[in-house]
Amino acid sequence: MNLFETMKQFPNHESCIRHLENIRWDNNRQNCPHCGSVKVNRKLDGDRVGRWHCKDCHASYNVLAGTFLQGTKIELQKWFLAVSLMMNAKKSLSSYQLARDLDLNQKTAWYMQQHIRSEMMRKEGKALLQGIIENPPTLCPPHQNADRHQF
Repeated sequence: MNLFETMKQFPNHESCIRHLENIRWDNNRQNCPHCGSVKVNRKLDGDRVGRWHCKDCHASYNVLAGTFLQGTKIELQKWFLAVSLMMNAKKSLSSYQLARDLDLNQKTAWYMQQHIRSEMMRKEGKALLQGIIENPPTLCPPHQNADRHQF
């Protein structure tokens, strides 16, 4: 998904919450992350979108509970855009570039990248490079003026 499609699919916070609810809770089978109960209701709490209330333990939670996004103060739309930018980058995306693209400071962009990468690593279950990595010696052609810089 490119950046334009990401913006189109997730234009606001509510659309991000709906998408996460669909991914996390298949077939609308929500369960409380605190006690595991399925006796939950959507909580209508003014401007707080996506809140749920458990009838058994009386806890209030949202779809972000128990995820790496729990407690974030960064807009969900920016998280989604960061994932899209990182996935579509040809080589790598620096935190400075991500900060410019999302109108954040560099430390926040770095924080986001670290959390996204660690979550991707956790989901994948293995590191691409592990243990001792050896690089074969590189063969370089002799330089024309090799004797010029002898000490």
